[in-house]
Amino acid sequence: MPKPFYKRKRLWIPLLLLAPVAALLIYLALNPIPHFRKTVNFLLQHVAGIEEQQARVGKRRVTYYEGGKENPRKVLLLHGFGGTAQMTWMRLMPALAKDYHVIAPDLLASSFLRLNPATYSVDSEVDLVLGLMQALNLEKADFVGLSVGGWVSLIIALEHPEKVGKLVLVESAGLRTEIPELARLTLTDREKAKRFLELLFYNPPPLPGFVLDQLVKSSTRIKAKYEAVFMGFVENSKQRLLDNKVWQVRQPTLVIHGREDRVIPFEVGERLHKLIPGSEMVVLEKSGHAPVWDQPAKLKRAILEFLAAPNPPESLPANTPLP
Repeated sequence: MPKPFYKRKRLWIPLLLLAPVAALLIYLALNPIPHFRKTVNFLLQHVAGIEEQQARVGKRRVTYYEGGKENPRKVLLLHGFGGTAQMTWMRLMPALAKDYHVIAPDLLASSFLRLNPATYSVDSEVDLVLGLMQALNLEKADFVGLSVGGWVSLIIALEHPEKVGKLVLVESAGLRTEIPELARLTLTDREKAKRFLELLFYNPPPLPGFVLDQLVKSSTRIKAKYEAVFMGFVENSKQRLLDNKVWQVRQPTLVIHGREDRVIPFEVGERLHKLIPGSEMVVLEKSGHAPVWDQPAKLKRAILEFLAAPNPPESLPANTPLP
């Protein structure tokens, strides 16, 4: 009998797949707390002017968070696998909304328990984002993608370059990497839950015991479904890895990567930077795969400065081979 995927020591997969698991488990841990989501929404709306909205995309109703509607320039924020827009971007959206019309949708991966492992892939997320842009009449936007959100952003930049202004790739997926310890870890008790957080964060949040217990409980409950969706995603998306294509990206691009990322290693971010012509790179010291928590101020400053900077002169049209 073959070993389950989380026990295999070597396995090549699309970048990211693994990081958002953390956001997912934290979300599952906090979600049962009464009124948690409503409380965060209230604070976002009344303190920062960020509102929860919904749009119809095909047969789906997509939840998204929106702020700065009075600003003409659009910025799309795309979270990672298992994360949510609220949990991922709530510390960044208020600052961005001061100068930009910011939109952060919940991707399909935010509710992976409803997904079909036989069909779910990175293209499912690409189609959702393109459908949302059409529903909201967004002809073009700057993209900020975390983990698998970066992978989605890259595909859209390559295949629909007219829709993407600037591109910010944070701990981005889309290239090949090995499954790290984080993905092979089974949360069976508090100590394993603490280890999980240590692998995700440079400075793990001091979660109380009852939250750690909920992480363990949630992990046990969703384990079989998660494995099926995860491996389905890997199998269905393997033809969309971009190692041999990212050199065609022509949008102004910023690669942001934490030096202590134990999910998508720092070397992968360096490789992505080297492969994308003219890209810039910001290295976040003392930061893991969750820079929105490890280094929020530095992450915010890097994104804001990049978005505000003038575009470099265009020397080559999109998809022009480099000499």
